[in-house]
Amino acid sequence: MEKRKVYMDKIEANLKQYNAKLSQMKAEISLAKADLKLEYLNQMDNLERKRDEFMVKYEQLKENSEHSWEDVKEGTEKSWNELKDSIEKAISRFK
Repeated sequence: MEKRKVYMDKIEANLKQYNAKLSQMKAEISLAKADLKLEYLNQMDNLERKRDEFMVKYEQLKENSEHSWEDVKEGTEKSWNELKDSIEKAISRFK
């Protein structure tokens, strides 16, 4: 049980950081030149879609029993890594 709680707490902390980065990026979009805004908005839509997909997997992880959560954890980690990579790429493009 402790291992699962530590893992879930880590995911929650990562999600808070991710959402803060998304908010920061949204604020920066408003300062972008008109020709770049559309590209940035498309990137934000993509990031929000990936976050929503991750949240589905995360909710499945939370709902699984102690015995079966390890099975769902692998898919959740894959989804998280995709999300993390996407945000890092978007941040580098915003700079």
